[in-house]
Amino acid sequence: MKLIEKFSLIVFSIIVTCISVFTVLIGTEVIAAEDIAEFLSENIIATICVAIIFVLWSIANIFFRSNGKDNANGVLLENENGSLMITKDSISNLADSVIKKNPDIKEGNVKIEFDFNKDVIVNINATVKDTTIIKEISTKIQEDIKLLIKKATDLDVREVNIKIKNVDQEKN
Repeated sequence: MKLIEKFSLIVFSIIVTCISVFTVLIGTEVIAAEDIAEFLSENIIATICVAIIFVLWSIANIFFRSNGKDNANGVLLENENGSLMITKDSISNLADSVIKKNPDIKEGNVKIEFDFNKDVIVNINATVKDTTIIKEISTKIQEDIKLLIKKATDLDVREVNIKIKNVDQEKN
């Protein structure tokens, strides 16, 4: 569920809870119903506007929620034959295979994110050998990862961010 939908549902639930509490207080005569009725009749236009807003808001929360196909763990691709879920783990394994094939990288871990367009963002923390030209190797890895993910999944890779966390000194 999207953040705006969650916020909307929470606020709406709080308002409905407050209305329910007022209803109970009026029913048990803790609050005089005449006072509430008098206040609402004095502000009839505001009362009608608020009522219309609540009706529309409740209809929106019931009928216009997201279709539930947004998944934080992957991207759902659909066509006339069915659907395919490509998980973050699958994309991470593809990026990891590029890193492991590169002899200049001693170790690396991959984290996958998706932007609002379901484009892939790859974040890599790596340790490289001390003889590595970091700029050249990072450009090559970025290109190779983008190409492999696009070829294997048909997903667009928006960015490949590489963080060199350590330079490993080789022992002679």
